[in-house]
Amino acid sequence: MFVAMNGTNLPFEHISIQHVSDVLESQSNLLSLMDLAGFFLCRRGWADVSINDQTYHIQGGDIYFYTPSTFMSLLNRSADLDGIAVKCEMDFILPLFERVLDGQSILSIREHPGISLTADQSRSIEQTVTLIHERQQMMARYPREAKEHHILQHLLLSLAEGLFYELLYDYFTNNQSLRPKEQDGKDRVFQTFLMSLFRNYKREREVAFYAAEQCLSSRYFSSIVKEKSGHSALQWIIQMVISSARQVLRSSDLSIKEIATEFNFPSQSFFGKYFKQYVGVSPKEYRRQARQAQ
Repeated sequence: MFVAMNGTNLPFEHISIQHVSDVLESQSNLLSLMDLAGFFLCRRGWADVSINDQTYHIQGGDIYFYTPSTFMSLLNRSADLDGIAVKCEMDFILPLFERVLDGQSILSIREHPGISLTADQSRSIEQTVTLIHERQQMMARYPREAKEHHILQHLLLSLAEGLFYELLYDYFTNNQSLRPKEQDGKDRVFQTFLMSLFRNYKREREVAFYAAEQCLSSRYFSSIVKEKSGHSALQWIIQMVISSARQVLRSSDLSIKEIATEFNFPSQSFFGKYFKQYVGVSPKEYRRQARQAQ
């Protein structure tokens, strides 16, 4: 759970983009969003941002989503940049996605993260975020055992759920070509895999694990994933693990051994071989090169 500045424990948190910019600039323009999902809304000014190695120009009225294992860097910004960012824990956001989206739609958001909101849409989002902030402040006035605290906590969770459903509605309304399609059995297999991968990639790297979750053979399971996404299940797993490992190496001070443990590798040596196989250099060398480039 996030512990907000006002002391409330909630599975989401919002901060100003201006503050995010200050943090980025003080940390060599790096922002890791590994096990989180959320969005950032630009209210004024502009920024050039790299998201998973793709560059986007963000201006007032634009909103950008991010999914787990996102790597973002701030390339440039205007002096008057202002907006809000919301980040959510995966256990909060994934059930919301699962209720209304198929795997292809989630993939679309990851590959096409930004939309431009209408003035009415932007105003509605800002009003909801403001309401959430006000209720958080109210909640902080009560001890955790108080009835009022308990009621406000459930109210805040409901408001946050409503906010994300509204955002998803805006996203697909403004991107007609990306609207969710009716699901078939293979769509559901891919969606279930994607959700499980977001939750388990640090612990499970074998296709057999994800296939067994759906009572399918590894070969048939991977063929479905390939058909629905253009990439095999193993490619998805490797991409998720390597992307996150690169983020940790670039943006944390954890030792290589600690990172190997975090990603459930049996040893530092095994992690090093796995990383070098797909990146071309050892974790230590990758970190050295990345920091020299900052």
